[in-house]
Amino acid sequence: MKILSRHFIIIMIDNYNIVIPSYNRYELIKQKTLKWIIDNKLYENNNVYIFTPQIDEYCDSLESLGEEYFTIHLCPIGLINARNYIMEYFDLGTKLLILDDDLDSITNLNENNNDINSEIIKTFEIMKKENIKLGSINPTNNSYFSDKKIHIGYYFCIGACYFLINDRFYLFNTDDELEDYSRSILYYKKNGKILRNNNLLLKTKYNQLGGMYDIERNSKRTQQAIKLFLQYPDYIQLKKKKDYLGIQLRKNSKNVVICQYGEEDFISLHKEVNCTGLTNNILGTYPHNINKENIFKLNKSKNYIFKLNNKIIGYLIRNIYKLDNIENVKVKSNDNSGDISGIIDINKIQKCSRKYFNEFKFNKNMTRSKKCDKHKWEISNTIKRLSKNINDNEIINKIYNEVKDYNVLNECNYFTLNKELQSAYHRDTRNTSEYVMLLTKNNNLDLHIPELNLLINNRDNDLLVFNFKKFIHGNTIGNIRDRYSLIFFDKKIKENKENNNK
Repeated sequence: MKILSRHFIIIMIDNYNIVIPSYNRYELIKQKTLKWIIDNKLYENNNVYIFTPQIDEYCDSLESLGEEYFTIHLCPIGLINARNYIMEYFDLGTKLLILDDDLDSITNLNENNNDINSEIIKTFEIMKKENIKLGSINPTNNSYFSDKKIHIGYYFCIGACYFLINDRFYLFNTDDELEDYSRSILYYKKNGKILRNNNLLLKTKYNQLGGMYDIERNSKRTQQAIKLFLQYPDYIQLKKKKDYLGIQLRKNSKNVVICQYGEEDFISLHKEVNCTGLTNNILGTYPHNINKENIFKLNKSKNYIFKLNNKIIGYLIRNIYKLDNIENVKVKSNDNSGDISGIIDINKIQKCSRKYFNEFKFNKNMTRSKKCDKHKWEISNTIKRLSKNINDNEIINKIYNEVKDYNVLNECNYFTLNKELQSAYHRDTRNTSEYVMLLTKNNNLDLHIPELNLLINNRDNDLLVFNFKKFIHGNTIGNIRDRYSLIFFDKKIKENKENNNK
């Protein structure tokens, strides 16, 4: 067995090189990928390389196979780091068949010649002729999903097996999770085409533990899926999986050009010029006389990204989380909510405060009383609300742990749960961070954001992340019986007295 140094002279052959990045799988690689390579005698005319951060472990484990089959080379830890290193190691234009270390087999459906090596060579020949740098195979092992044809267009290139004519197009600022989606998108953006050979079917067990990935895969996959969605909304769409949120590529349009996103999927907002003075005067009032002719109409089945001056200010993911058991959280009467509870109405404040109504002084919006020598507390209209540290409520804490990966813009430490509330126009000025997460149950109210001329029709099971610290917002009129709205946000929490006395 040969261990390649950085200065090892590579004798290039006319065929291709098989490259396997691997980590912590020196036993599995023998049973899986190397076995398939040896059984199909692919080592006879092609160099086979294993790239790993664990030279000693792999040398000891694979010594019994013999040095004629492959060589081992040192690489950095981390999947993206390893793949970038591999491109740096080989010369430009080198044909690389890059494989995962745990694949079971690749099947050739070509009826004219089912030799696997010939089909791989043919694939590289087509790529070279068509000036294609990245090629893929059918990521399933079911021939029902294969038309046995070779396509050129916008296709997902599974990371477990792909063809690369080395152009040293490195992936930077990309997470190891879903790196094959990032590669597919970036190569298509760069070259305008990816090859898909549907004669070749891949048999492998996806998402196995170990290897170049770490154990917190579901959480990282969900976060990376949303990051890619926010970065490339015209190329991918979100897809709910059993234990995580995934993505899929948008379908080909005649296998040539991706259909560009329209206003249904992506909204570029602008701030209403004449709305600045208006918003200061509507705090505490309710949406009315909304001119719906000029408002963006959101499709109830579409996910959305909201941008202002090319900066993301929020996003809406449909049908992502069901808010169960929320009615088991005890919601209390609250009389210190300010703008969200509306302009002070003597019939809506607590009975004990009504007799002092004429003695109170109110803020300019008439939504909250001011403290004075006689009345050292503030009052507002009474609403059903509970606000606490997330960790202080078991049910809320469980919900947050299940949805926190859907928010990639900020972390949260506090929650507010409202029951049977139509919120008046308000701004979340007391939040530490700009963004909130909003979930609802039994909701048929829309959120109106007058500064942006935007009406968001979020419904049950939808999740909205938005900058409500900057923008005034309020609910449209509708049935609020048993309606719950749960908001997660970040807040500066006062230390308890015990900590203050230390």
